[in-house]
Amino acid sequence: MRYFLRGGALFIRGAFTMLRPGVQGLIEDGTITDISTIVAFNLLQINTKENTDEDNDSIFETILRKNGYNNDALCLPVTIPIDRLCVFAYDGIMVFIFADPGMAEEPPEPVTIIVCSRDPLPAADIRTLQVTAEEAVRSAFTRAGYPDVPPGRDAVYICCENTDESPNLRARLTRAQALVSETIVYGIPEAWTANETTPERRPAFSIHCSIGGDRWSRWDPDGCPYYPCHPSCQDQRCDFCYCPLYPCGDESLGKWLERENRGRIWSCEGCTLVHAPAVADYLTAHPEASLEELKMIRKKERIANSD
Repeated sequence: MRYFLRGGALFIRGAFTMLRPGVQGLIEDGTITDISTIVAFNLLQINTKENTDEDNDSIFETILRKNGYNNDALCLPVTIPIDRLCVFAYDGIMVFIFADPGMAEEPPEPVTIIVCSRDPLPAADIRTLQVTAEEAVRSAFTRAGYPDVPPGRDAVYICCENTDESPNLRARLTRAQALVSETIVYGIPEAWTANETTPERRPAFSIHCSIGGDRWSRWDPDGCPYYPCHPSCQDQRCDFCYCPLYPCGDESLGKWLERENRGRIWSCEGCTLVHAPAVADYLTAHPEASLEELKMIRKKERIANSD
């Protein structure tokens, strides 16, 4: 999975199995489909008039065509600027939250949430994860003092990079439910807080960290307490604090570790690939570059530096 901003739009790219919510968010009305692209765009930034559905479709078709993507895409019109997006990463789960706190003493605006799982789940369990996510949204509003927000008002989209049947499927679903629930309950109020202040002109990124005890940490390039996390990397760049290649599975860069619950997690503790200046520049310009491309860029950089 790769995600990036281009032309004022958020792109999430991969090979996804997705649940499209049905009428009023009812799971029974949703459909499972395969897509390669999710694109979110704030239509109000280019047109202040009331757009028709045809107008919106045309705008998204243009965005996809300009970027060379097919129409197997989920197109999401969102109500807040893309640079006020909040992204939360927790192991194999990434959650993208568009949330506006709204006016004082009024219920917050509806939220739009995209949940992406790198771990494989079958279609039936994607539906179960949708229910978990919607319950977490209601819980976040209730804890914030808004228990009367009606269900189905907020939009939640669940996508999974792979579908799979396996002996440990039940444990995998249970873990995914726990990660998604915690991330949404934590993430919605965090997104409200972030958007009450002056936007930083880039999405806020938070990652769940287990170093020194479990906690959420909002990454900030200025004064990062972990910098330099890779002391061996000369002129370390932190444009990609959370590697978009993860888990790459390339054992020349990292290794698989066994968890206590018999699952595995990819460790890239010693990898400096996306922190190399030339690689960071190239990946910014070519966000869908392959692992082999990036390794070649780093090789060329090392040769140049050794001359």
